[in-house]
Amino acid sequence: MRLILCDTAPEALAAWTAQFAKRPEVEVRQAPVLDGPAEAVLLPGSSFGFLDSGLGLEVLERHGWAVEEELRRRVRSEHDGELLVGQAIVLRLPALPKTLVYAPIFRVPRHIEGTVNVFLAVRGALLALKKDPGSPPADSLGVPALGVGPPGGLDPRVSARQMRYAYEIFTGQRGLGDKNLTQQIRRERKLISVPGAGKETDGEGEG
Repeated sequence: MRLILCDTAPEALAAWTAQFAKRPEVEVRQAPVLDGPAEAVLLPGSSFGFLDSGLGLEVLERHGWAVEEELRRRVRSEHDGELLVGQAIVLRLPALPKTLVYAPIFRVPRHIEGTVNVFLAVRGALLALKKDPGSPPADSLGVPALGVGPPGGLDPRVSARQMRYAYEIFTGQRGLGDKNLTQQIRRERKLISVPGAGKETDGEGEG
């Protein structure tokens, strides 16, 4: 699965470039994610599938209300009305030129500093796309900056590192970290901290 990170914000681009410096297979592009080359696009939002702001609203303006109607129908029918952070839905519709992977970054719009919600959303999107039975399979995922604008308020460097960890675990370049709970506690502490700010360790070497 190729990861293509697309945004126009200089802070997000700089954070991605730093975090993925040792992952040359991951592409960083200064471009809107919907206009990028990826076959699938991660669409962030809330647990209830309302596309009323940000990238979701842009999708509606381009492709119509049928996208939200189908998304909310599947949230209700497949997830009892609430898609949890860490889960994702793959949307393939005739009106959509790209596959959409809807992954909530919060239950309802809120500040997400101190959470690993971006990590969970990216990991959930990658796993959902891997398991998607649709044809033809999408082999690339475009991802915008996640949680860094209002209301998320996340430092772009924190968001970028959470995205990198999700990608590395998905591709097997980093272990699951499930040897013991202490290791997971260290990892979570690292994922919510700003890279380079104080002593950081999760017992795995690389930051």
